[in-house]
Amino acid sequence: MKNVLAIAKNTFRETIRDRILYSILIFGMLFIISTIFLGSISLGEDLKIIRDLGLAGIYIFGLIITIFLGTSLIYKEIEGRTLYIVFSKPVGAAQYILGKFLGLFTSVVLTILIMSVLYLAIVAAKGGGFDYFGLAAIGMQILELAVFIALSILFSTFSTPLASTLYAILLLFIGHSLPMILKYALKSSVLFKYFAYAIYYILPNLEKFNLRNIAVHGILPNGLAVFSAVAYGVVYTIIILAIANYSLSKQEV
Repeated sequence: MKNVLAIAKNTFRETIRDRILYSILIFGMLFIISTIFLGSISLGEDLKIIRDLGLAGIYIFGLIITIFLGTSLIYKEIEGRTLYIVFSKPVGAAQYILGKFLGLFTSVVLTILIMSVLYLAIVAAKGGGFDYFGLAAIGMQILELAVFIALSILFSTFSTPLASTLYAILLLFIGHSLPMILKYALKSSVLFKYFAYAIYYILPNLEKFNLRNIAVHGILPNGLAVFSAVAYGVVYTIIILAIANYSLSKQEV
């Protein structure tokens, strides 16, 4: 764990100094602040608009930070051959991958917390009190981003940042469309049905982590569904990190 924590600490410092992170964070905070104006021009639905757009903004800008930082995290060290230095020490690929994941995850969570504090302050100032439902939705968004961090690290072990970004965006679209794809597949041919089942169980079902809609309406999420989503996110992240470890160990470093 000493090696893992050392790599995580260095990764955190590296990502937290990245200008891209601060640029995206500033845009995210400005977007959340703008929800005050957007809510004020609605017809008595200002709190609903602020919650809806605020939670969406936290998710979108957190996702952008994750993709931009994660997709180049390992690739640039492979290209720059700095990985030779790391692996010349008693550090294995598994320790390296886990350290990178923890470092980037900490950075992303920190930016999410900053935006969340601003969001909660705006909701409270507008008379909405402490938004417990919104906080629960943000917690699930963080879990989804953990899955995306693992995927970004995996892509970074074998592809360029541009290609990794395209893979991540494609998975984002498919991951939130899986329930709909499966629904329509059940009404289609047998061949397409089994193909849809394979995609459904192999690719990440990101819609499991989406509590934004019910949080906006103040609906208490189903406890079993939340527990299932948490377990799914943890297991899926571990599996992806294991695959990333295998991919990195195959690199000529």
